[in-house]
Amino acid sequence: MLQRPRQEIFSAIVQEMPEGVLFLDDEDVIRFCNPAAEKIRRVRADKIIGRLIYTIHPAKAHPGIRELLTSLKTGVVASSNRTVKVNRRYFENTYSAVRNVEGEYLGTLLTSRDVTEKKRLSAENLQLKNPPGQVDPIVADSALMRHLLELVDTVAELDSTVLITGENGTGKERIVERLHLHSLRNERPLVRVNCAALPENLVESELFGHQRGSFTGAVEDRQGKFVLADGGTLFLDEIAELPLVSQSKLLRAIQEKVVQPLGGRREIRADVRIVAATNRDLSAEVAAGTFRQDLFYRLNVIHFDVPPLRERTEDILPLAELFIEQFCRQMKKPLKVLSPAVRILLQNHPLPGNVRQLRHAMERAVALGQDETLFPGDLPPDLLGQSQLEVIVAPVLYTPGESLKQIMGRHERETILAALDAHRGRKSETAEALGISRKSLWEKMHRPALSVSAATKS
Repeated sequence: MLQRPRQEIFSAIVQEMPEGVLFLDDEDVIRFCNPAAEKIRRVRADKIIGRLIYTIHPAKAHPGIRELLTSLKTGVVASSNRTVKVNRRYFENTYSAVRNVEGEYLGTLLTSRDVTEKKRLSAENLQLKNPPGQVDPIVADSALMRHLLELVDTVAELDSTVLITGENGTGKERIVERLHLHSLRNERPLVRVNCAALPENLVESELFGHQRGSFTGAVEDRQGKFVLADGGTLFLDEIAELPLVSQSKLLRAIQEKVVQPLGGRREIRADVRIVAATNRDLSAEVAAGTFRQDLFYRLNVIHFDVPPLRERTEDILPLAELFIEQFCRQMKKPLKVLSPAVRILLQNHPLPGNVRQLRHAMERAVALGQDETLFPGDLPPDLLGQSQLEVIVAPVLYTPGESLKQIMGRHERETILAALDAHRGRKSETAEALGISRKSLWEKMHRPALSVSAATKS
């Protein structure tokens, strides 16, 4: 058998590879392009060989590519992966530094794999493991939340830094999870850091890692959150609680995408997308001198403000029903329903604790409720306030254009609902307490505006 030159064999292998292969020399000029790369990039090899790699990428991608190639040349990293979306298909690009035996940099090997089908199967598996309502339990019946989620989905595939603000309990973390789930980084980790829970003397160790012996108690090497989140998303919750000294080092890590562990001599590249959240007004913190202005501007690239529940009352009952379904399933109880009076109470309560308060209230109600219908007495005291009727029955208000009959009918309806709940749905007791016959109560309940029989007991 005729022995073929090794170079010819290697060339034949690369030509037949299903992965796209480009080789860039030490000046970032494309010197080789195999047929698979032509197909993936939809360009002939003779059109790009001899050109700089930047000329075949959109201008907005140039800074990121330059930074990556510089890291490869200087030895900060040996290789790096990026997932990109091109013409509705996803490609995993691997950049690897090529060096000779003396360690001299010769160029970069760029391989591209079509991972569209892999991402589709991964998304399907994720949905099967986590049904809707568990993976991304964001209720958006209100126009405010629908608009917010549209914006979130629009920027999810970008790498831009995101700042999320909003009161405690509004669901900022759910927005972060949605951003990561819909991003090109969703197969890499979403790493959470609660900045408020970090001891001041351990902030840098937690974020950037440390080497053994770098401080008392450092008995082994430890990777920081930046490195653990490499290729994925780093969520910095309660960012306003970070000490000023640590803020400057965080700014450098975000800008340069490199971190240096405590006690370490070598910088480590960390390709992460930063998402920060706070319930504080960062611009006011900047004015007060407790938050760095340059870090604020670096974080505030894309800003989402999550509205409180009192500004999106359309979401309250769907959220409550979602939580009831989840807790009934967890506690292996029959599905419970909200009584009409509880529905009125929830819609008229300010809910200062927002979604978190509502969730805890529904958990308590499912755990302690004795009937299939949840009544006001099943709710925690902080939701009941004074007396049940004072909370449930709203004052009679006049609306221009509304007749006296309509006003009285509305007030009568609210009174009957409150009375039914006070007597836990027992119609006979309710009718007697209201001084009407059971038949009259039944007729009033079955008027179109007051269909409550399904939620009460005989």
